[in-house]
Amino acid sequence: MAWRIGNMRRIFENLKNSIFSAKQKDKFVGSDQYGNNYFEKGEDSSHNLRASRYIKKEFDPDFTIPKIPVEWEAWLRGRRDIPPTPEEIERNYIRMMQTKIRAEELDRKHLAEKETANSCPTPLTITEDIKPNHATSSFPKYEGFESAPGENINKLDKVK
Repeated sequence: MAWRIGNMRRIFENLKNSIFSAKQKDKFVGSDQYGNNYFEKGEDSSHNLRASRYIKKEFDPDFTIPKIPVEWEAWLRGRRDIPPTPEEIERNYIRMMQTKIRAEELDRKHLAEKETANSCPTPLTITEDIKPNHATSSFPKYEGFESAPGENINKLDKVK
């Protein structure tokens, strides 16, 4: 009998917790340069509520999808435990811009090398000396076979 009471009590508590869920308090974690605010709700094991992270954007009448920095997106998805600091975001932005500048410099350098290589006469390379194989010998043709499907059908219709 005690076993039934324990199970009934557990069922009743789970039902009560699901109907009358406790309000989780929102904890402001930070904001970014786009005006997004990031919040976190704590875990409440007594009510079977997991911790959650979410974003709130200022009112936008056009309802555009908010731009989210990579660092904040990693925090929202749970790939990092600690929210990013403004210094970290700034440092990563500077690194990204340096990479873009270096890529543009490399593109200009390769373009200049390509132009100088095209303007200078170079000796023939191995690939330029080789003639394609299909130019010297064609595919064999036989009298009884069609080279294109349906070719003989039209000729037979004309004969009749």
